[in-house]
Amino acid sequence: MSFINKCSTIIRRSSKDMLYIHLDKGISYNYYDKNNELVFSKKLIKDDSIDFTNCFFTLSNLDNIYGIYNDGSLKMLTALSNSSTFTQTEILKYNSKKFGICFPYINVINNDIHILYYVYNNNSANTCALFHHIKHNNIWTENKIDFINHIVLDNFTVIWSQDSPIVFYFNLVDGIEEIFLSKFNISTLTWSNPVQITNSGKNKIYLNILKDSMNFYHITFCESLETGYAVKYLNGYLNDTTFEVDISTYITGPSTCMYPTFLKKDSTLYLMWVNYGKLYTTYSTNLGRNWSTHEIDDFSVEDKFIRAYFYSNFKNDIPYNVNTVFTSLDDIGILGF
Repeated sequence: MSFINKCSTIIRRSSKDMLYIHLDKGISYNYYDKNNELVFSKKLIKDDSIDFTNCFFTLSNLDNIYGIYNDGSLKMLTALSNSSTFTQTEILKYNSKKFGICFPYINVINNDIHILYYVYNNNSANTCALFHHIKHNNIWTENKIDFINHIVLDNFTVIWSQDSPIVFYFNLVDGIEEIFLSKFNISTLTWSNPVQITNSGKNKIYLNILKDSMNFYHITFCESLETGYAVKYLNGYLNDTTFEVDISTYITGPSTCMYPTFLKKDSTLYLMWVNYGKLYTTYSTNLGRNWSTHEIDDFSVEDKFIRAYFYSNFKNDIPYNVNTVFTSLDDIGILGF
């Protein structure tokens, strides 16, 4: 079997009850109790057009679950900590005949609602804008973070620092994707000027970021190299106006690499990616200076597997610093490490 290009969401609360949210002709979810017994399955939204490019879920530190999806307007879904039932609120209307929205993102921090998304003109190819809305003290404020030129529109990544978001994304420089970031100032409700991180002059896709407990940023993506795409890794520190790169190295040679992602536990940093339909893993114990021999996950050879966002407040999961994982298609077993 092989990799299936779908993305689900696994959410585990501090009580250990769990929701597995998956997209199949709409949004559905399975609810499991603390003993991992299935309590019920439910279709939340019926809409064949919904996939991972127009739907997103997350978990707050108070065990509230928030989601957002686009069906011609942006709608917010909420399941409070004591509930397994979602309520729905429309939060943004727009002219869907003229504009489109892609990769909506939501988070709620200190009662502030943050929404980010790409918006594009339906008649204009390869250009969009990255927008942010915040509801602060019950007042909505809108910001355009950057105009984006793109060959393939890849998702941005949001990292949180002291309750303020930092967004990483690709933008074209002389026709080539490079990585940029912008920081939000909660005091002024404004975004910084974009900061360019890379300047390799090689096409890039599948961006993934992890910030560890030392405020050290680990960045991975696939970069065009010779006849294929290689997994590349870099790390560094974010200062007020610059990103200082410490290490930049290729993890693989050119191939069909896709969706590199991180998991960090204690001092071990795992890096996983898909190549020729199989899941590969390597790890480093010295902050990315050296990496282990690549290993293939046996399960990925025999069975279908997908990506999944993973959020947990359960005490046994807290030591694992991770945002996306790989999981079996018909089960919730996490693969690759």
